[in-house]
Amino acid sequence: MTALTTSQQPDPATPVASINGQLISWTVAGLPLWDLGVVAGAAVTEAGRTYAGRFLYADQHVDRLLQSLQALRFPDIPTRDRLLQATQQVIEHNFPLLPPGSDLGIVLFSTAGGNATYLGHHDSQPMTVVHSYPLPFELWRKSFVSGVRLTVSTIRQIPADCFPVTLKVRNRLHWWLADREADLKSPGCRALLLNRDGSVAETSTSSICVVRHNRVATPAADVLASLSSRLVETLCEQSGIPFERRRIDPAELADADEIFLTSSPSCLLPVLSVDNQQTRLSPGQGPVFRQLLQQWSLAAGVDLEQQMLQTASRSISH
Repeated sequence: MTALTTSQQPDPATPVASINGQLISWTVAGLPLWDLGVVAGAAVTEAGRTYAGRFLYADQHVDRLLQSLQALRFPDIPTRDRLLQATQQVIEHNFPLLPPGSDLGIVLFSTAGGNATYLGHHDSQPMTVVHSYPLPFELWRKSFVSGVRLTVSTIRQIPADCFPVTLKVRNRLHWWLADREADLKSPGCRALLLNRDGSVAETSTSSICVVRHNRVATPAADVLASLSSRLVETLCEQSGIPFERRRIDPAELADADEIFLTSSPSCLLPVLSVDNQQTRLSPGQGPVFRQLLQQWSLAAGVDLEQQMLQTASRSISH
């Protein structure tokens, strides 16, 4: 891992990441093998995005990261100003490298420091990282147009009394296992997890919203405290659409008029089917989905549909 000092300026054509306040070439950035983020998955994270190069909801993401670090009693928590400054530096360097019309996915995370067994002592520095990636619109495009296919997983959400499910942390192997199971069952399918009581929880990357009689509902318990879900709630209030957080039984999915997923990077994705059963009135993009997509676009200052359908993605290959 090679730090870029003031005498060694970043290559303008190469993406960078920020690690503990230093800009690092994206191609060589990494964590030490002894870091607890690698050894134990002990890391708190945030995932956001830019809109036309602007990180509109940076304050909310940074505040949630800091609240999670404090709740989990991580050592040497970075300051808010330091996180915001590092994020802005990464955006200012990496955004100009994108193709026209594209935007950045933004990732922040902080680890719990080094593994004492590997190092032979307890005195080690946690790693605080900010990096970005080109938003993969081409990867999402089919789901946006035709809808996501979901299948209910046999793997359940970890109960809140065993794990801090409301916090966004790296240690979520059960999500990967659930998506792996779904893809093996039906290639291209994504997993929908249920809570231990059998109620609907969430997917590995998104909150789920169910529309019935022009009312939007999302699960209330044992799910991530989702910022995108909060934004959907705000957009519903502005549009006069009733919104509620409550227990959702899987049987309700079969009677839903619409179902959609929401996350900070992809914003809104419609659901085509759950276990091969299509939503009742509007499989894929329904009227509530369309209205919220328009409202989100106005709030962000970006035509999200046009961006999703027309923007070419660029993988990081430097």
